[in-house]
Amino acid sequence: MFGFKSMVSKFAFWSVVLLILSGVTLYKATWNNQNASTQPFTHWRGEYRDIAAALAPDATVRQAALDTNTGEVQQVTVLEFPLLKIDGTSQQRVDRCQSCHAGLLDPNMTAEKIIKFRDKVSIPTEQVGAYLSDPKHAETLEAVKTLGAHPGIRVESAENAHDLGVIHGDKFTYGVVTEASVTEQDKADYQYQKVNLKQHPFPTFGCTTCHYGTGRELIQDSAHGTPETSLTPMLAARYMEAACAQCHAQYDQKTFSISYQQPLSPERIIKVLDGQDVTPDQTASYLEKHPLTAATVEYVANKPLMQSLTKGQQLFKSQACYGCHKIEGFAKGNVGPELTYEGRVAGSTATISHQLWDPRYKVASCVMPYFFAVRERNTDLPPNGVIGSPKALTAIVDPRADPKNPSHITKAPVAEEGTVEYNEEIAATLKQHGYIPDAARQGDVDALVTFIASQTGQNYASSQSSRLTSLAAYNISRPGDVPVTVAQGKALFEASGCYSCHYIGDPNKSHVTGDPKFGKGGIAGPELSWEGTRHSQKWIVEHYKNPQAFVPGSIMPIFPFSDSQRAALSAYDTSLRPAKAGAKIVSPDQDLPKGYKDQ
Repeated sequence: MFGFKSMVSKFAFWSVVLLILSGVTLYKATWNNQNASTQPFTHWRGEYRDIAAALAPDATVRQAALDTNTGEVQQVTVLEFPLLKIDGTSQQRVDRCQSCHAGLLDPNMTAEKIIKFRDKVSIPTEQVGAYLSDPKHAETLEAVKTLGAHPGIRVESAENAHDLGVIHGDKFTYGVVTEASVTEQDKADYQYQKVNLKQHPFPTFGCTTCHYGTGRELIQDSAHGTPETSLTPMLAARYMEAACAQCHAQYDQKTFSISYQQPLSPERIIKVLDGQDVTPDQTASYLEKHPLTAATVEYVANKPLMQSLTKGQQLFKSQACYGCHKIEGFAKGNVGPELTYEGRVAGSTATISHQLWDPRYKVASCVMPYFFAVRERNTDLPPNGVIGSPKALTAIVDPRADPKNPSHITKAPVAEEGTVEYNEEIAATLKQHGYIPDAARQGDVDALVTFIASQTGQNYASSQSSRLTSLAAYNISRPGDVPVTVAQGKALFEASGCYSCHYIGDPNKSHVTGDPKFGKGGIAGPELSWEGTRHSQKWIVEHYKNPQAFVPGSIMPIFPFSDSQRAALSAYDTSLRPAKAGAKIVSPDQDLPKGYKDQ
């Protein structure tokens, strides 16, 4: 028989076991709630089943939601767009995104309704962004992101056909579906998304064709990827056009530029949304009878598409990136890394962005200029500032950041904690190297990142033979001849990105090099305001051919100019001198290096 002591011991033992099990269960539940990004797809399908059933407008829809198989993997095999791997090989694109994102096509899954179901509160549309941005509602935000309908979903009910809306919050850059759009920009975004969804249906295009990420994975962290992993991260909303370029970019063999998708006509939008063929003279009367389509036409028709990519391409030229970086069929630079396949690299948008803001973040000896940041302090001085003078390390040395200047620099969000674009690593390396990111250039950086990330060396919409034809035409092309005039040289100087490194001010007035009050241009290269009094036209022509032979250590690349273009540029350069009588003109035999022979 068991004694009293043994019974007490057993009771104590099992009580401890029960407490441990309860603690483990509670911890697991808490951990799961706080780590939604590691939840398996079965969790999210179960969440969708419960929410969709509660929001169902009738018994039939409710039963369909309750019949959701939480263990069923939803998979789309994309036949037309194979997945291009880093090494250039391809793999069948398989997307299982809808296994977690079960509500993508469900117009009931708006942010307001998900919030009301989960948090038991009714939030007006105009307050949804702020509500979801609050860290206290992080779990609900995760549910809205994962289970919410895709922006652009249209309620097709015959009795109550209407558009939903989309909004953007203070702490998130993606749009979430709401009952209505709040701002004009959100309304336009929604209408663009509506047309895009009709032209890119999930069963044909999948999700990763446009959004990137790793479609085969079934846990968010693995599927979405991060720059720190070897997985392909999803594209941030501001870089999405990099994916569009994989189909909608064409190389022009005459101008060697890249053109992108043209604006959509009203007739095209009507065909996409309603499936109706309408002639231009019938458009007005048709839209009068179809207000939803008319709203889309108002925001979308005849507006430039893929503007970020277009701007990025223009910046690649105007900032003289083409002089250092090679892109097959577009640029022949041979100083910096080749960018032809940069879009294949995992995490490329993060590394490209960091490189643009802080060129020295990886390689301290990198010669790439700081185009998008200004120098706040002299990092060559020791902390006590004993070299030359006791200048403090905090003394501003870049005139573009001079607080006395009306154009005083404003820090970009990459260095402003609490903003969407804040990046702790970029902020830290910029501070280490003594530079301030220029807020005015945030859009330029985003556009360049988009353009560079779009470079994968292929285009789904063109054949391999057509691409090879374009490359062959580019490789045998030669720069054209131009009139050798000062005006032509000035036009070339402005069109070739020279201002990105060289400053030109009024040669008749004293001024501070680089200060935008006095002139225009960058400070990475020598100021050219008095170039006509410093070098001969012959010296400048030969310098364009081989800058390092004339200025040892020069970081200026050899630009692909023709002889007449170099002559025209040198004519403009030598015209830069004071207007006063007696301003000297340098003769060729006066400044050419001893023994220098024409190249």
